Amino acid sequence: MSFGEKIRKLRHDTGLTQERLAELLSISPQAVSRWENDVAMPDVSLLPPLANLFQVTTDYLLGMDTYQKDLRKAEFDAAFHEYWMHDDKEANYQIACRAVAEYPGNMEYVEWLASAEYYVAIPTQDNAEYTRLLESSVKHYNLVLENSSDRKLYNKALHGIVLALCMLGRKEAALEYAKKHDDEEKRNELLLWCLRGEEKIKLGQEIAEAYLNRFLFYLKFGEGSVERCDAVEDILRTLFPDGNYQYYHNILQYNAVNKAQILCREQRYDEAVHELEKARFHAEKMVKYGKQTNFAFTSPFFNRIAKEKPASDSAVTDLDDFIRGLNNRCYDPLRQREDFQALLG
Repeated sequence: MSFGEKIRKLRHDTGLTQERLAELLSISPQAVSRWENDVAMPDVSLLPPLANLFQVTTDYLLGMDTYQKDLRKAEFDAAFHEYWMHDDKEANYQIACRAVAEYPGNMEYVEWLASAEYYVAIPTQDNAEYTRLLESSVKHYNLVLENSSDRKLYNKALHGIVLALCMLGRKEAALEYAKKHDDEEKRNELLLWCLRGEEKIKLGQEIAEAYLNRFLFYLKFGEGSVERCDAVEDILRTLFPDGNYQYYHNILQYNAVNKAQILCREQRYDEAVHELEKARFHAEKMVKYGKQTNFAFTSPFFNRIAKEKPASDSAVTDLDDFIRGLNNRCYDPLRQREDFQALLG
């Protein structure tokens, strides 16, 4: 019900004419007529007298009574929590605009509007509307950053403002926001959006190599099988086609040892010895790696990675560890073989 409809109903319910209502408020009957036809609104100073006259609240007159406010807020909250599920970006944008207009201090809604502006802008690239929407998105994200104490919402706004600034070609400004993100993984992702040229390639390689290291670490805790060991070897062979594995020789060493032990349990002794020979090869490579003060990958996937290697404080080398591991009882069936004994030398 509009404001004018409410005034007309209240007036009728109390048995007042437009002239009598005007007389009570010391205004003209024409003013009352304009209110009731939703042509004009009364002066703010008249709202309390109107509310007192009709025995309602000013919130009710303005359509913001408690029940209606709660109901409206619930509708906006439902739309907010589900907006990412819908493909109609324009409709989402319009709802977000209304939510912010009615609840301007709600920073979740402001972030929602900023996100909606960004996604509506993308299909309209390279025109004035594209720029207008993205600039407005940046403004609203900044509003969240300046007024929200919620770190989750703050980081969400950081993510959004970085993307919006990058789409506007303002990567230097975006870079400063990207550095502020609390989560290292998300921060690196944002930095990749901001950087250019060699810096971007180098960071991308460093992130990919860190993920590779983590992936292989977790993979080894899976069920031990020949197939899992083969997968580790195949992955590294693919990513380091030149064989310059550096510290990945250590992973390959213990991967071959694990495979050898599995093969021994399956009584596949020739294959087991072959794996142990590979393990020794990688152990010897690790001894050489241990003597380096720095290293560099030459694989095309990681050829921007070159680092200083921390010095080892252990006198035991990977080769020592490999030879000691040959005392494992699972190798008893191999001990009399010349090729196994050669591994001890």
